[in-house]
Amino acid sequence: MALIELILWIALSLGSATARHNSRQPTGHAPTRIVGGSNVPQGEYVPYQVSLQYQTGEGQAHFCGGSIIAPDRILTAAHCCDGMNVTRMSIVAGIRNLDEKGGSRSRVVSFVIHPAYKALKTSDIAVLTIDPPLVYNNVSVAPIEFSSDEFVGSGVPVTLTGWGLRFPAPFPFLDNLNFPNTLQRMSYRTITNRECQQRGMEYVTDTEICARGIFRGACSGDSGGPLVRNDNGLKQVGVVSYGLVVCGLFVSPDVYTRVSTFRNWIQQGIEATN
Repeated sequence: MALIELILWIALSLGSATARHNSRQPTGHAPTRIVGGSNVPQGEYVPYQVSLQYQTGEGQAHFCGGSIIAPDRILTAAHCCDGMNVTRMSIVAGIRNLDEKGGSRSRVVSFVIHPAYKALKTSDIAVLTIDPPLVYNNVSVAPIEFSSDEFVGSGVPVTLTGWGLRFPAPFPFLDNLNFPNTLQRMSYRTITNRECQQRGMEYVTDTEICARGIFRGACSGDSGGPLVRNDNGLKQVGVVSYGLVVCGLFVSPDVYTRVSTFRNWIQQGIEATN
């Protein structure tokens, strides 16, 4: 059986129409990589991308993504914070590979979840305050622009980065194939919210963006990470939120929190004094 056919068979055998968040529970064994992506090349960085990590009995474990919006502020998904012990949370910036020692680690001092947040429905966005603040070098550590008020419609090319599951479902006993530590990147296009609703995401509203592609998309571990477009420079337009149980199938869109809807709230989070 061809590899693609095998992947599809496993995915469909495990699939359901149940929505799931794209986070990895730090104490569990959920899959954790982007589907259909490729390695960010050696020597290249995605400077606004961070790994959100949780202290476990086995050390620091990646469980969500995030993006740098100020030296001491990180944008992520609300469900990456909801119910979590902030004293066990930290972020790592300036890395391409999760095993790198040269990154910058900061502890999460506090987080603010949007007051309208409802799991798998709306306002899945949060701002973290970190310490020490990050030092920008514009190579491996730099912020991403988020303040555009443009409404992203259908057919817009967008790019996702993260450390999420590479396949629709994990292959048994092949953790090195399922879970490479190198940052993944892939591109696809947005779709209309109406089409997103027709394809199973019935609760999607204009506060969210949907995108889909063939054998590509967000998966467990990508939550909170940045969806960006290149419009005279990179701009963050989405935050990874949720999708169907099986990742990366053409019939299964990914749902992102629409950053433009919350730009004023995000700015208030940057300006707030903790």
